[in-house]
This record gives sequence, C-alpha cells and structure tokens, in this order.
Amino acid sequence: MRDDNKPSINLQKAYALETPEDSRNLYRIWALTYDAEFAQENDYIYPQSIATICASLVDASSPLAILDIGCGTGIVGTCLSELLQASLIDGVDISPEMLHVASTKLRVDTKPVYGQLFEADLTQPISFSNTQYDVAISAGTFTHGHLGPDALINVLSTLRPGGLMVVGINKEHFGAKGFKSALQKATDSKLISAPAFTEVQIYDEGSPHYGDLALVTSFLVLSPA
Repeated sequence: MRDDNKPSINLQKAYALETPEDSRNLYRIWALTYDAEFAQENDYIYPQSIATICASLVDASSPLAILDIGCGTGIVGTCLSELLQASLIDGVDISPEMLHVASTKLRVDTKPVYGQLFEADLTQPISFSNTQYDVAISAGTFTHGHLGPDALINVLSTLRPGGLMVVGINKEHFGAKGFKSALQKATDSKLISAPAFTEVQIYDEGSPHYGDLALVTSFLVLSPA
C-alpha cells in the first residue's frame, strides 16, 4: 500500500542531486520502494543490459572477484549473479538503506548475491576494501546528479592491473561532464586501455523515459591510479 504521507520521489529529484549528503537523504527515503516504484514501473532494463555486456567479456566459468560500484538495491548484482554463477560479487554504495535492501537479494541457489557490502563515498580516497577486483561494473551511478569523471578515475584503484571495468554512463552526462577527455587522458597516460563503447537504452519501449541512452564503456586497468 502506498503511503500518501511519504515524500514523492522520482527520477527528476535523483537527477537534481548535488552533494553526497543529498544522495544519502534521497535514498534513505527511496530504498524500500525503489525496485517497485522506479525499476519496475519504468521498465528499467539498464542493469540487465550492462550485466549481459559484462558477462560477454569474461570467462563465465572463472571464479572472478567482482565489485558492483553504486550497487544500490542490488539489481545489477542480481542480474550478474545469474550470468556469472562462479563469481563472487561485492557491492559498494553511499546509502546504508540501499545496502540493506541489497543484502536481502538472493542468487538462484538462494545464497546471498553479495559477499560483502561496503558503505562509502566514492568521491573520497578508496579505503573500504583491501581486495583488488578482477572486474568492476556500474550502472546508474554515473548519471545526472551523481558521480562525474573524477570519481570514475578514483575507483579504478579497486581493480588489479589487467582488471576489467564495465561502466555505464548516461549519454547526456557523458557529454556534459567531460568523461571523454578524462578517459582520453587516462588512456594517454597508460592508466587504462583504449575504451570501447556500446550505446544502450536505459528503459524499455513503453516506458515514459524510453529514449534515454547510456554509453557502456569497457576497458582494462593497466597500472595503479
């Protein structure tokens, strides 16, 4: 049952976020209803799309250590756990309430989707985990009102040399915030391999937001940031 006294949360409010504290406050309210009120009602197909792209770039039978960046309620991790059943997935997010929901998500074998879940502000130095991951994936984190290219470069340190990053970036956000130049600089400095890009729909046909696009960017980390 919908609580009519609960503040209305929508995509526009998420896109209007300006600070880490804004994000904590919004997702504190939205966490318990995010999957139903946002993902399902808006035909949010982005998590499945990026999980499918990620799975196509690795050996599905290998027991990879994967980090879900900005994991939210665990939608991406759940999709990925079905495709890469031998892998171990950890998640990181700024919202403890979203992480709590993610902790309830289960794999097809009924084990938790996530091994470890970390609360962290990804604009700050990375200190939440000592693991160097084989793969990092992210969808819905690098978008309007959320993280920019500096944070993307910052999180590369979570990957081992040779590790794979598969990150979705809202196409408008990509152009407005300078991701192209940041990635080119990282490529020129031999921090990462030359990125590949795949354009995907964020929402399915029939959604009021159909036509919003993301660039799924994949590359290898070549040396520590």
